[in-house]
Amino acid sequence: MAADYDFRRKPNENGDGEIQPLYPRIVSKGTIDSKQLFREIAEASSFTEGDLAGIMVSLQEKVSYYLSEGYHVKLGEFGYFSASLKARPVMDKKEIRSVSISFDNVNFRATRWFRRRSSGTVSRAKSGFQQSSDIPEETRHSRLKAFLTKNHFITRREYTQITGLLKGKALRELNNLVDKGILTTRGSGNRIVYLMADNQIFK
Repeated sequence: MAADYDFRRKPNENGDGEIQPLYPRIVSKGTIDSKQLFREIAEASSFTEGDLAGIMVSLQEKVSYYLSEGYHVKLGEFGYFSASLKARPVMDKKEIRSVSISFDNVNFRATRWFRRRSSGTVSRAKSGFQQSSDIPEETRHSRLKAFLTKNHFITRREYTQITGLLKGKALRELNNLVDKGILTTRGSGNRIVYLMADNQIFK
């Protein structure tokens, strides 16, 4: 099998409207979680899925501990993990105190071996990247208002269907309307629904 790719344009950082060049990117086929990896490894070895899950938990604890202590961690031939910091920029190191500096993120740098093992053949994706529709926000909100007038509440899936937004963007937009007090929610997890808040209108 080959990895699928498609092209995307480089973002225009200047904001001058000039069309930017295309560059190739992998089109994800999905996410392989640890449970699937454990199952496949267990089927091909003497380890049980429980053994592998326990090792994973121990590795997570040890790697995070040493990163928090300021070490770089090399995890086999996967690569190197390191922690990064964040703070406001200063011209003189005396302008900032240690209490204003905090951990920011974890960086990963693959080994040459792992990069080589992860290299494969590629082929052009048939469907390309999924993209949200370009329906104007005002139109999306009008459709939402009409839907809620008839149905009282809406789910994320239904909002995706009436607006053409992808799952993540649809969810962010609904939650943004909740934050603004325009919508309210009922339920939790996968059963959450969105309702129009009392005495609210779209602006």
